[in-house]
Amino acid sequence: MVNNANEYAQWRQAMLVAPAADLSQSGTTMVSRAVIELLATDQFYGELLTRLPRQLNATLTTPFALTWLDNRLVLQYAPSAIAQVFVRFDYLQAGLKHVALHVVWQHPLRYREQVKQQPRLVTLATDLAVNQYVDGLPKDAVSLATIQSLVKERLPRRADSGRYLKLLQQQSRSQQRQQPGQTTPQSTSNKPQRRLTQGRDQQTTTGLIDDSGSWSAPGQLTNPNLATARLQQLAEEAWQQTNEAGRGLVAGNVQSQLAVIAQPAQIDWRQLLVRGLGRIPSGKKPSHARFNRRQPARMELPGQIGDTRLDLQVYVDNSGSISDATLQQLLAQVAALTRMCSTTITVKPFDAIVQPGQTYQVTLPQHIRFTRRGGGGTIYQSIFDDLAAQHKTNATTLVVILTDGRGERHIDTHRFTNVIWLLSRTDDQLSVRPVVGRVINLNLGDEQYGHAT
Repeated sequence: MVNNANEYAQWRQAMLVAPAADLSQSGTTMVSRAVIELLATDQFYGELLTRLPRQLNATLTTPFALTWLDNRLVLQYAPSAIAQVFVRFDYLQAGLKHVALHVVWQHPLRYREQVKQQPRLVTLATDLAVNQYVDGLPKDAVSLATIQSLVKERLPRRADSGRYLKLLQQQSRSQQRQQPGQTTPQSTSNKPQRRLTQGRDQQTTTGLIDDSGSWSAPGQLTNPNLATARLQQLAEEAWQQTNEAGRGLVAGNVQSQLAVIAQPAQIDWRQLLVRGLGRIPSGKKPSHARFNRRQPARMELPGQIGDTRLDLQVYVDNSGSISDATLQQLLAQVAALTRMCSTTITVKPFDAIVQPGQTYQVTLPQHIRFTRRGGGGTIYQSIFDDLAAQHKTNATTLVVILTDGRGERHIDTHRFTNVIWLLSRTDDQLSVRPVVGRVINLNLGDEQYGHAT
């Protein structure tokens, strides 16, 4: 069993002594492992971070930075800064939870304009709002105690970042109105107050986990409505996939934010599948809820009711137009499905053909084979030929095809129409005309946004 804490300690020591390119790549692994552990300990935050694209950016002066790329939020990280700031592996997990809360409360969107003018105040206000919900942060992280020393008015606990920003702005204006040379007992005895109006120098960046300046990246946030919808969808999907035990670990104020999200929920395709599977008939089964028609007087004999068979065939596109990152995410969708239905799922990779000898069955997430099989062109006809060869019918089988939609236009379905097409991105279009079955667009991103794990 891998001991993440020990491996992180060894990696960090090597990174601090002699940074190298291979150690930076190992830093990517450490971030991925921290996210995976959050899935087990704080599932909601792990689910959210799993869906947030990530990029390595060695130029950052802070461990993380939430930045905009084509109206989509991306998490950048710097292995060298991670090694310097997070002494232990659990500190890294706390830092990632800190970032996830910025996303939940939409700080990069809400303060994208104000951070240009008041980066210091926005950073303090948003970090203060977030850090009160995170245990295990580094000792020099922004806290209620450290910010209280900068303002006269008593700061409320667990208030909104907007409230904290207003109080800090009032204190800043008060300091600016003070005449040069004039002092007060408060400013004389509490020198840190004077730093409130200063820029982000080396001293003020101490203890920062992420760089809020990247929230105002020029030219990358051109459609605030689209950016808002994507953030809301990100949080909603993470919440929907969090079980009851995991939801119980989420603070009430965070749950309240999730409850007020106004974005209409997308179709939950996995629940759609479970409902569809439950309606597929497969003969009869005995039941005491019905009389035995042949011997109605004998109450001890069971009657018969309709039975259903959960026959789910999943075809996963392994063609060259599917990136490795997107393929991993498509397979992760199948892994998530195993947790929702108590049936054996048959998985078949395909490109120009349904790959021979690569069919396998799964009942648990760990049964998924996260490897590529194929890489040629995409031919959807091979799927329907395979179904016909197995004598599959609409009455007994439901087929799911995970793909980018880029295949041929005309196909012979052999009269099989019980199909759900899951397209990898929101802007993907299915090439098949007329459309057979139902098409649902996922929002898995692409390799240009970084690797999702």
